[in-house]
Amino acid sequence: MDKRKIKENSTTQILIKTLGLDEVEKCWQKFGMYKGSLELSKSAKIYVSPYVLRYISHKYDLKRPVNKLSPLYKGYLAGNVDPSYYKHLIFNEDTQNEKGI
Repeated sequence: MDKRKIKENSTTQILIKTLGLDEVEKCWQKFGMYKGSLELSKSAKIYVSPYVLRYISHKYDLKRPVNKLSPLYKGYLAGNVDPSYYKHLIFNEDTQNEKGI
């Protein structure tokens, strides 16, 4: 459990109260941390830092599929990237089959 106390008027709480955790999660999964923060800023009509999304993803243990166009995915296929280091990314069965695992 997180020992820090979250203020009720923090960006995290405003996002969750205004849009709901499910909506925030969907946006983060679709756009990622940086573009997702821009989209949520428009939706919530407040500035949302990318690091707020990062905090929310860690706090609520959110997961999203790895982007197959990212250098991270290409490094994974080449055997240079350890997926256990990226706990927020899902390297699904299709991804593992492409690598030959």
